[in-house]
Amino acid sequence: MTTYVVIAYDISDNSRRFEASEKLRGLGFVRIQRSLYIARGGYTLAKEAFRTLLRVIDRSRDSVFVVVLSKESFEKAFIHGAAVDLGEESSKIL
Repeated sequence: MTTYVVIAYDISDNSRRFEASEKLRGLGFVRIQRSLYIARGGYTLAKEAFRTLLRVIDRSRDSVFVVVLSKESFEKAFIHGAAVDLGEESSKIL
């Protein structure tokens, strides 16, 4: 079963935010908005990304949200804007 990991964060410091972005891209995530990323993967990738971000953020001020979505849930998402290229026809523009 195909699953996706979606990550959203609110990081106040520019250098930490840049580092978080670079780390996520290194893990195979694609940036779909300023602080919103997605990758094909499951619980293992989600946990690795979460732990990586916890080492980057200021835990007293910043926040991180990580969720694993089934392909079916992702395909039911309402999306407006540029299509997300995940290497397959999985995103749609409504």
